Amino acid sequence: MTGNLMEPGEPDISELRPLLKFLRRPAFATAVPGRLTVWHWLGWQALLMLALVLGGVFDQILLHLFHWPVHSVALWFLSQPSWGAAALLLLAPALEELGFRAFFSTAPKFVFTGLAFFLAYVYMFSHGTVTPIRFRISSASAVAHYVRAFWLVLPGAAISLLLYRYRREAVLRFFQRRAVWVFWISCLVFAAGHSRLYSDSPRWWSFALVVPQFLAGVGLGYIRTGFGLRWSIASHYAIDIPFLLFGWLYVLGASSAILHGMFLTLLAVILAMVAYGLVTLCRVAQLRW
Repeated sequence: MTGNLMEPGEPDISELRPLLKFLRRPAFATAVPGRLTVWHWLGWQALLMLALVLGGVFDQILLHLFHWPVHSVALWFLSQPSWGAAALLLLAPALEELGFRAFFSTAPKFVFTGLAFFLAYVYMFSHGTVTPIRFRISSASAVAHYVRAFWLVLPGAAISLLLYRYRREAVLRFFQRRAVWVFWISCLVFAAGHSRLYSDSPRWWSFALVVPQFLAGVGLGYIRTGFGLRWSIASHYAIDIPFLLFGWLYVLGASSAILHGMFLTLLAVILAMVAYGLVTLCRVAQLRW
């Protein structure tokens, strides 16, 4: 990561469209990603946190109005402090960025690597949608299941390699000319894949509750396109870790004054980031960011 930690600065966006203009017609950069300062990155993180909080509020309104029976092994697993959940946290953000945003590029190595992971994710999602989870599993088993599932990257990589060998230019032209479709379909599939956080079996309403994940996917997609894959991976971790720790400290806080103090401290940090997100939102609305 580059940037000046002491002085907040405006980003170098001479070749980067502001967020709202980008969303009207997404396009993948053909030049080197823009320079991103740490302070500017914190602004995007604050905006992402604001979007997640607002999306979560929207979900709670829907649940209050319609009384949908939310029940998910995946959500229960992530809400329980465990080494298994921590190990999953070390894997999931990087793998999801490879699967859903690596190909937001015109560079062949990113396009075809991303395709391999994306095909694996699509298979996992479609197979999981028709195969409900009927029992609770241990943390170790859940992580092992997640890792085993990514053997699916091998056939995905084989398909991607064949496309690279025989249809390379056609695929690259497609990603360049159909960037709008690629961007929005990826955001939708990314969000839909998180429907298992709300229901273990297929329920139409679980797809209505993935608004936070959809908004996060859009924001991460813009960061990846404008500033590079490393920044979207860093941003994904910087979203998941605080919210997961927040949930764990909420569960454990009642048993320890120290943990309760850590919970309140993290809550204050998240609220401060959300407040800064409002400042960033104003800059976005003014087409400055």
